[in-house]
Amino acid sequence: MLILLMIFVVGLNVCGHVFLKVGINQVGGYDQKPIMQFAVSAISNPFVLIGLAGYVSSVAGYIAVLSKTQLSIAYPILMSTGYAIVVLISFLWLKEPFNLLKWVGIVLIFLGVVLVSIKA
Repeated sequence: MLILLMIFVVGLNVCGHVFLKVGINQVGGYDQKPIMQFAVSAISNPFVLIGLAGYVSSVAGYIAVLSKTQLSIAYPILMSTGYAIVVLISFLWLKEPFNLLKWVGIVLIFLGVVLVSIKA
């Protein structure tokens, strides 16, 4: 059950970040318009709202995960998995640059998580 909850939390977190990025890409940068106009545009964009809902929901799920396991295990597993998935989605869907160095970084992060997760 804990593993399913962790997968769900990672999914919500990743969706939150990706939808926030898609929404902000539509809104434009905060340096392109007055800050209040930017804020109103951002909070009225449906992708930003979905992203915020996903992110806030992931925090609620993260709290539930923390009630069942150690922080030193939950945090690295959830955050590194989410990071790797966000990088891949950024490359595949958002067409952001991706190179060999990022692949190496993701592999090293996962190796670190495996080492942290091994019970001594």
